[in-house]
Formats: sequence, C-alpha cells, structure tokens
Amino acid sequence: MPQLNVQGVTYPIDAILFDKDGTLLNFGDLWIGWFDQLITTVNRRLATFSSPPPPPPLAFAELYRRVGIYPDSRLWDPTGPLTIGSLDDIVTIVALSLFEGGLAWNDATEITHDALQSLDASLDWSRCVTPVAGLLGFVARARHAGVQLAVVTSDDHRNALRHLSLLSLADHFSVVLGHDQVPRGKPFPDMALAACQQLGVTPERTLIIGDSNGDMAMGKAAGLRAGIGICAAPHLSGEHLTLAAHVIRDYDTLAFGTSPR
Repeated sequence: MPQLNVQGVTYPIDAILFDKDGTLLNFGDLWIGWFDQLITTVNRRLATFSSPPPPPPLAFAELYRRVGIYPDSRLWDPTGPLTIGSLDDIVTIVALSLFEGGLAWNDATEITHDALQSLDASLDWSRCVTPVAGLLGFVARARHAGVQLAVVTSDDHRNALRHLSLLSLADHFSVVLGHDQVPRGKPFPDMALAACQQLGVTPERTLIIGDSNGDMAMGKAAGLRAGIGICAAPHLSGEHLTLAAHVIRDYDTLAFGTSPR
C-alpha cells in the first residue's frame, strides 16, 4: 500500500486532497492581477452609471486593505479574504464598498456581478495560471504510487476545472469540488468528507495539502489523517498554519514509498 514520507514521518494513505490557489497554482500570479482588473472593470462601469451624481471610483489601496493585499508590496495576507474566501465573499466586499460610496445595494451588487462576468470572459487565464514548484512531478509520482487525488477549493467548480486544464492536470484528479457544490465551505468539513466519499476512501487514510489554516481546519474537522501546509510564496513564513502537522516550501520535499500489506 502507498505511503507518503514527510519530514521523517510516514503516512500510509489512499488519497490526498489539495486546495487549489497557492497549493496547485501560484496565488500571486493569478489573483492579485485578477483583483486589479476586477476593480478597474467596476470603475469603468461606475463612469457610465446613469444616476446622478456620479459615484466616486473605488480606491485600490482601500480595497486592497479589505481583501488582504498589502498596498506597498502587492503581496497578500494568507489569512485574508482574497486568500481564503470564495468569489461570493469578494463580490460582497466590493459591493459593500460601492454601497458605502453612495450606491443603492441593488445597484452595487449588479455592477459588481456584471464586472465579474465581464472579467471572466476577457481575462487571459493562460498567462496567469502557473504551477507551484515541484507540483507536476509530485502529481505524476502520486499517480504512479496508486494514490488517488482530489481538489477541494474555495473557488467555483467551473474555475477549478479551467485552471486544472491550463496546468494540464485535469485528468489527474478523480474528484474536483468547488465552494459552490457543498452546503458549507472551508473551514467546515463538507468538501473533504464529500471528496473522500466520492473517491471511495476513508478520512483516516487521507491527507490534505493546503496553504491556509482554513484547509487545515477543514481536514481536522473531517477527521483526515494529517494536514500538510505549503508556503510556496517567499514572503510567507508558515506561522499562520497553526493546525498543520507539517509545513513545506515545495513538493520536492515529499517522497512516496510502499509498505507491505
């Protein structure tokens, strides 16, 4: 049976669950630029808003603060909404800023949702989606070892499939679950338990790899064997991963082996 060796500890396992953003793909390459374009698109729509007086444009620095981006460095807080939250969470934060700027809530939510849809259709995703160091080789080794793989993400299911396709990994994950497919997202156990059920494995023989403490909390709540925190971005220290059994920088530190049945 397969086993994973992590920092001197051996885990007999049947499956690994992965978060997506910051775990499979580099977070900053995608979501910082995406958020910039979202605010730019919202501001363009505000400029054409028909109800006088014209609402003020959103200030990037203030929105950065609200979603957990450091304005001076354009790096991100691993505990912030952009890192952990769903698209619905980000839409709500942006719409609330519009409401505080004087728009009616219905106008604020309509403008934000319209901007999100426009950006979804126009963004060149292929330039933004890049794999975390060592990921592609690790996935290949996991499949060779007979370990089943699944994705459990706070992103929407459709986005997750698109991003996996751009990484040429869509066929490597037997299950892909998004925030929009479960009653409760992270840190609740719903996605992890659903993934284990669909894979046909027990939580006790399943690991989770993620870049947020929400991933680790979900794994603990679901009774997974252990959580491995990954800090692929150089500015992250790993101190936020208080519930992780291990913290790694890249996938080259993980090794598969086999144990006698």
